[in-house]
Amino acid sequence: MPYGAIASAKVPFRLLLLAAALLLGGAEVNTQNNSNGLSKAVSEQLVAAINELARTLGQQLGGAAGSNSSKTELFSPVSIGSMMFLLLRAANRDTRTELLTVMQLDQFRKPGSGNIPKNVGRLLKEFTRDIGGKGILGQLPSWHTSGSCYPSVNGSDYDEENDDNFLDEPVQPNVVQLANGLFLQSGLINGTNFVRLAKELYQAQIEQVNFRQQPGAARVTINRWVNESTRGRIREILTDDPDTGTQLIVANALYFKGTWETFFNEPQFSRPQPFFPDGEEQPSVMVPTMFAGGCFPYHSSPELDARIMAFPYRNRTTSMYIILPNDSNRAKLRQLQRALTSAELDRLIGQMRLQKAIVQFPRMHVSNTYDLKQALQRLGLRKLFDKSKNNLKIVSSPSSKSEAGGARNPKLYISEMVHKIDLEINERGTEGGAVTITAMERSLPPVSFRVRGPFLLAIRHDPTKMLLFYGAVFDPS
Repeated sequence: MPYGAIASAKVPFRLLLLAAALLLGGAEVNTQNNSNGLSKAVSEQLVAAINELARTLGQQLGGAAGSNSSKTELFSPVSIGSMMFLLLRAANRDTRTELLTVMQLDQFRKPGSGNIPKNVGRLLKEFTRDIGGKGILGQLPSWHTSGSCYPSVNGSDYDEENDDNFLDEPVQPNVVQLANGLFLQSGLINGTNFVRLAKELYQAQIEQVNFRQQPGAARVTINRWVNESTRGRIREILTDDPDTGTQLIVANALYFKGTWETFFNEPQFSRPQPFFPDGEEQPSVMVPTMFAGGCFPYHSSPELDARIMAFPYRNRTTSMYIILPNDSNRAKLRQLQRALTSAELDRLIGQMRLQKAIVQFPRMHVSNTYDLKQALQRLGLRKLFDKSKNNLKIVSSPSSKSEAGGARNPKLYISEMVHKIDLEINERGTEGGAVTITAMERSLPPVSFRVRGPFLLAIRHDPTKMLLFYGAVFDPS
């Protein structure tokens, strides 16, 4: 019964980023800010920078893996980007200049070119509150306002049954929790505006720990924060005690848990199906596969030789976009990765329309850990990792001796930057119930979207266009 009872699906996504530096800004600013420093133009440029980083960083992470060995290359652009924004406030001039160049945001070197902190704060507030609406960008994909794709039945529009009627319990709203944490050696922190802005705009926690004398206690503190921020999904990010010379560890955690708008099947109806990591002419692997039927946003792009389908979550604030090359294999997906700029992805999503579809998609549980330091160095970001440079201006005044060894004007630099995600996509989550797709049998043949080869995954918050998760999937087994 391949497309039998369709059930509720809740998809939890959890992520932890242990990092220590970056920046983010926007691009050219031609419109005036309002009295609050908010600007649609600046916000659009900041979002575009995050999403373009997803493409360039995704290529670096893929290249570092040796191309043919990686199974998945998923990471969280919004988590990395939010940390970039936070540390931009702390970067000294030379480091800030390098960060802007790496992010292709040189236009923001000029003072007054755009109020980055306030626009970042507004975007993050819209993102974490998960409230429907156009937000500061004032735009949503056209499919958000589309009606049903079902035809009229006996002179009246088909009234699609509400999946919520089949749930044992009321559907809970999407949960989005973004947390930034800065853990500094005791005595280093000062009283600049950075501390206030970190809390007010970036939802950041700043805490002093004693790496020098109590590295074990510092590790416990950071892991406890990680555990709480991911609601227990990631219990620790530091498996060993930090080095006693550590001055700063920056951590970022994203927790996302959403419920599908259109349900996948109950778990008992999922079954193993072949998946082809390098095309159907190469060996396959068997993966547990889910099925669904209904109205889905869809577009076929001859220019990219690929198709895109969206799987919205409740309230249509966040959607999972799957971009699948035609006759997909590893080489075609790499080519698509290079071509899919931030602007191209936005254009592609803008062309989507609701279509009747039958879907086959692999059940996935991915846990990835990356050394972001190496990837970012290949992109040209080097000063933050240079111990001879005074990179960050959040240390105590050089006129006083600190607990960090009594050194005057201590230099902060990044020794490690680790990014870890845990991502699960399943049929059911905590809800139960079933619906049927009999309406599909009364209509024209639907789109058949069978995901059996390598694909790009982009989970996007549509009002802000920010990417929660992004990357290539070659083998979901």
